[in-house]
Amino acid sequence: METYIFQHVDFEGPGEILPYLESKGHRVHVVKLFDGEPVPNSTLVDFAVFMGGPMSVLDEDKYPYMADEKQLCRELFAAEKPVLGICLGAQILANAFFAPIHKNPEKEIGFFPVTFENGFSVNAFHWHGESFEVPEFAMPLAYSEACQNQGFKIGRAVGLQFHLETNEATLKSLLQNCAEEHATALAAGEKYVQSKEQILEIAKTAIPEANRALHEFLDAILFNG
Repeated sequence: METYIFQHVDFEGPGEILPYLESKGHRVHVVKLFDGEPVPNSTLVDFAVFMGGPMSVLDEDKYPYMADEKQLCRELFAAEKPVLGICLGAQILANAFFAPIHKNPEKEIGFFPVTFENGFSVNAFHWHGESFEVPEFAMPLAYSEACQNQGFKIGRAVGLQFHLETNEATLKSLLQNCAEEHATALAAGEKYVQSKEQILEIAKTAIPEANRALHEFLDAILFNG
């Protein structure tokens, strides 16, 4: 299977997604959009994963490749191919189907429970200040205390506002490269922003749980439609 992972910044990579897909025999291509690598033709793509990033989907004028990503989402949807969008990637996917993107009432940085519509809950990692509306005809998937729309499914495309792919390396990379945003949120007393010490401590137990959920989620997207 030809799998393409679209990476928006150098410090926010695919984490646990990459080794898991490689273990399943996927040929994985990481497209470094931040280095000017192009979005491929949809006929070359069997499975697409759109990663996160600190920019906004509303900044398409600054990041014109986002228009290409949205078009790819629509073409893969029409071809009934699987798609996964994570954080910014979920917002790109939602906006591809004309759903509004807006500032979330609360900024979320840290590990907080996400509850799925079937009642399953996982302590997932979050780092976002914006959120999406669920696209028309899509099925809501999950919510958290701070964010009403944490996930949706439309056809074989799934958007998740949170990060199940986080591992120790990607977590430390985010904390290092987004330290200023984190410090500002802490100084403002944001309700759903944990300290670096809290995040690193909770990560010891939360990351293995989240990665197990990721594996199940990927299998469901790829094999169950």
